[in-house]
Amino acid sequence: MNEQKVPLLQKIGFMLSGGCMIVFNLVTLFALIFFTDLMGLSPAVVGTMLLVSKVVDAVFDPALGTMIDRTETRFGKTKPWIFAGAIGTFVLGILVFVVPGFGSTGKLVWSFITYNGVNIAFSACVLGILTLIPLVTKSQLERVSVTAFQYMGQYIFAIATTAAVMPLITYFNKSTPISAYWKTTLILGGIGFVATMAFLFTAKENVPMQAPTEKAGVLGKESLAALSKNKYFMLLAATFVIMLVAMSVHQSALAQYLIYGLKMPDLASVLIPLFYVGAFLAAILAKSFARFDKLKVIKFAVVGILAGDALRLLTGDSSVPIVIGGEFLIGLGAGFFSVYLPPLLIDTVEYGFFKFKVRNYGLVMSAMTVFQKIAQGVGIALTGYWLEFGGYVSGAVEQSESVAKTLFDAHLLPFAIAPLLGLFLLHFYKLDMKTMEGILVENEKGANVSVDEAGGEEADAATGEADGEV
Repeated sequence: MNEQKVPLLQKIGFMLSGGCMIVFNLVTLFALIFFTDLMGLSPAVVGTMLLVSKVVDAVFDPALGTMIDRTETRFGKTKPWIFAGAIGTFVLGILVFVVPGFGSTGKLVWSFITYNGVNIAFSACVLGILTLIPLVTKSQLERVSVTAFQYMGQYIFAIATTAAVMPLITYFNKSTPISAYWKTTLILGGIGFVATMAFLFTAKENVPMQAPTEKAGVLGKESLAALSKNKYFMLLAATFVIMLVAMSVHQSALAQYLIYGLKMPDLASVLIPLFYVGAFLAAILAKSFARFDKLKVIKFAVVGILAGDALRLLTGDSSVPIVIGGEFLIGLGAGFFSVYLPPLLIDTVEYGFFKFKVRNYGLVMSAMTVFQKIAQGVGIALTGYWLEFGGYVSGAVEQSESVAKTLFDAHLLPFAIAPLLGLFLLHFYKLDMKTMEGILVENEKGANVSVDEAGGEEADAATGEADGEV
């Protein structure tokens, strides 16, 4: 196979691309508590608004992915989108945390517009970065390595951001509480924006533009039909959605759980970064794991998440060390899952080209961001409804014991269920490393073989059991 090496400078550049995540992480972590406690909106209203926002926002992603597939500029396919997305994410991320002088309806509309805006802009940035990975190298091992560097950068920024965010918010709260969140976003998001711009200077598309026979960038029947028939993409997408819904509930309930459940708000400066410390360690180890089968590693990741959650759930978070240890394991598993998901997605694209002669990196990545946003919206909405049902009172200094129990359940129960469903789905995913090597060889040859219908040795060698009925 092609072992095209990626220069170290470009890999380090991918670490800097993690700066694009800072504002998005802040919005994800604090949107629910900000909209309820500072905007004064009810949890159910906020949950519904965020769910609708995610669905509306997700409509734009296939168009973004298609436009990236069709983009051809002197800067490449992806750089213009990363640049524009980074600017939009930074500016709109600040506006999300501005409390306008409107009534409840006006505040709801403002929140809806700015929240959607930051998500659309972030999509342009992250889709550009993800689509760049297969354009950097054709090597499976190098793609894992590049993705590992990318996620190492994300987690470095996430660790630094989450360690600094609560002290900054506390500092600004002393003088102007209503502006504490947007001032914090201005500082931390500004650092991320500068890092993203530095990444653009090092980024380079090393793989030539696709030949016309491989180009399926038009969002039409052929491209969408191929995606809908790609059963391995669908299996991976379903696993991703299930895991992300659980992650969204887990993270959305975290701030309230620490404040009103554990009654340890100061622990946020330790616990939130700790999750990313575990994920960062996974990104480092992913480089060493690159020669292992990607499918086996992502199953290992799901088991790790389940183990960390079970530790906390079964002990009832009876001590701080247990909380810390469990969250670290969850973060470690989530890190491996995140690092190995893009390379597996790229495999489904190669499988789609082998089977349907359609290679659409941008569309596949955009489809995953659609699922991501819908899953996050569902997760946040579930959290809001869960809190409303449990008796959570917006803006209250103290919450009841039933609310504390509700927060514990919302924070941990989803990760007791989602990993089991994920492992069940991954059992039917057959694109292991050996199978992919055969498929990539055939794609390089330009073989036009229908995997389901072909009975020749060449087709069998390429796919093995990959095309067995799911």
